[in-house]
Amino acid sequence: MPITRFPAFNLRALRLVGPQHSYRVDFADVMDDEWDRPLAIIAGEISTGKTTVLEFVDWCLGAKEHPEHDEVMANVRSAQLAIDVTIPGEASRVRYVIERALGATTTRAYLYTGDLESMSGTPVRSFTSDPADTESLSHYLLQLCGLSGLRLDQSPSQAESKTSVLSFRDLQPLWFLTNRRLDNGDLAYERQPHRSIKLNQVVNILFGVSDNEQSILSRAVEELGSEERELARAIQTLRAFMTDAGLTTIEEIEPESDRLRVRVAELNVQKLVIDSDISARGDFTLELRASYARSETQARRIQAELRDRDTLARRLEPLRAQYADEIRRLDLVAESLNLFDSLSVLTCPACQSELQSSPKIVDNVCSLCNSHLTSDVSDGESAPDLSAERRNLVRRLNQLLKFFQEVRAEGDQLRRDLSAANDEVRAAQAALDRVSGDVISPYLAQRDEIQRALGDTRVELKTMLRARQMLLQLRQKEVELLQASAALKEARARKAEYLRSATPRDATIARIGERLFRILKDFGYPKIDLVHVDRNLVPFVRGRRYDKVGSSGAMTLIALAWELALFELAFEQGSGHPGFVIVDSPQKNLVPGSVAIPAAPDQVADEEDAEIGRLITTSRRNIVENIYRHVESWLAKHPGAQVIVVDNQPPSMADQHVVVRYSQSSDEPPYGLISNEDGRDPEAQDRPRQA
Repeated sequence: MPITRFPAFNLRALRLVGPQHSYRVDFADVMDDEWDRPLAIIAGEISTGKTTVLEFVDWCLGAKEHPEHDEVMANVRSAQLAIDVTIPGEASRVRYVIERALGATTTRAYLYTGDLESMSGTPVRSFTSDPADTESLSHYLLQLCGLSGLRLDQSPSQAESKTSVLSFRDLQPLWFLTNRRLDNGDLAYERQPHRSIKLNQVVNILFGVSDNEQSILSRAVEELGSEERELARAIQTLRAFMTDAGLTTIEEIEPESDRLRVRVAELNVQKLVIDSDISARGDFTLELRASYARSETQARRIQAELRDRDTLARRLEPLRAQYADEIRRLDLVAESLNLFDSLSVLTCPACQSELQSSPKIVDNVCSLCNSHLTSDVSDGESAPDLSAERRNLVRRLNQLLKFFQEVRAEGDQLRRDLSAANDEVRAAQAALDRVSGDVISPYLAQRDEIQRALGDTRVELKTMLRARQMLLQLRQKEVELLQASAALKEARARKAEYLRSATPRDATIARIGERLFRILKDFGYPKIDLVHVDRNLVPFVRGRRYDKVGSSGAMTLIALAWELALFELAFEQGSGHPGFVIVDSPQKNLVPGSVAIPAAPDQVADEEDAEIGRLITTSRRNIVENIYRHVESWLAKHPGAQVIVVDNQPPSMADQHVVVRYSQSSDEPPYGLISNEDGRDPEAQDRPRQA
């Protein structure tokens, strides 16, 4: 009989939103709105965007990076993931959409109510990227899983180890088996000690086998209790505020808001009518208005001319001072020539007799001492006459002073004209006011009254809309309180159950090994024997570690079986797993040529490994069909669980589960996830062709 357990949430659809096109993949049955497809297969050729679908799902669930292929960055701006959330204690589920924008600096995610067709216009919540923040996306997803508030030891072997908050990313290895982890020899992060420590603690929490489970659960109960009390206080405050405002429900606000909207519309109409009447009554004042306009224009013209004259006068002041300085310099030069002329000798320096004439230089010979001089010495001509130049400067200065006085006189006259023009403007304005006051004033009073009423009504409407928004916040807080209360109740129950009987870790490790053996056997793994999982969750088959089996195809099967074993056991136990698992390329290495025989001293073991690799290759078709049969069989017994697979060529017996098949051919749409990047640039379709 099927075992009914409700998952934390299911994945319904992914939509990539771009500036021109949207690209969508549905994981649920689009023909049945109430039924989630338990197995969804994304099929198609290589390099068509199948893995990109899973990576964008991971991005919407908090991954640090998103795909950055050229066609993606050119066509996509944000990713939206539609989910169905299970509310504890209720049979129905609530639909939400998580949206994250693309970009290296993107740190926020947003939650909308509804699905992709009916999502709310504004987000109901905004999430940060810090897992320690109670408003983070990680905290919200862990809250859905009933794991919020838990912490992990950074060094479990130390008695006083520091702790870090549990992140939803720490659960990612248990719900996303990437293509790389299938055969890179790091399935359980055994090559990354810090991640291996986290993975082991996460498994311990999910299966209730942690050595410090009691302290973890105690801390979770305390933090969830604090969160519940804070939410209760916030709800109480909001309710008190709404009660004081006299509005307690949205049903009371909606009619009043509608009435206020109608009132605003009516007042706007009345205002338009008043404006029309004022315009009609003002026609008889056209002549007065024209006179006022002419007076104002004349005043502006005079003011502009006055500004020009004042500017010219300011510019003439330094020019007048410059001419005066030039005259003073000429006077100084003339005086220096009279005082310091070296050739003005009147007495012979030898005998002290008075000379009949002043010495001169004639043909470069001094007439006094007969010395021959160089050619660049000037002859003894008289000093230059500066009086003519001085007279010219004085004349120009007098002309400048006369012009300056004329400009000042024009400025004074323009000031008088401007004063008179302003008087005319005021007189025209007063006449216009006297004539129009008796007719226009009543309308202006009515208009002012309507404007005041319009402002008051708009304030009331804004208050109503704000009250509606607060009521919506109140409803959201009430939902969060229910979720927090349910999570607290679940944490208390888990703590009580742990105190009654804690499962030994060795027993859980043995259960995982047994389930791994059963799944590999269902797959048809050749010569299956000696299967177990060590304390670090590393799988062993035929007594050898999974990455030493000698065949990459065998590694793929073991990795897939390991992922399914942890998922199945966690879901069956109902212990915090989100309820879905996504797998990238389960047929990786299950093709001819995938056998790799490492160098080793054990020749017998090498031959056995090579034989197993050949058996896997030759039986590939049956093994692949067995994989899908096992998944179908287990999902049929466990409603609510969900498996999403990316597979290039799934077997025909699984065609009913294919939700989209990318052809990589422009003649057979859809070409790929980014459907318009097919070389022909056709119109992108919002929904890919469903299989």
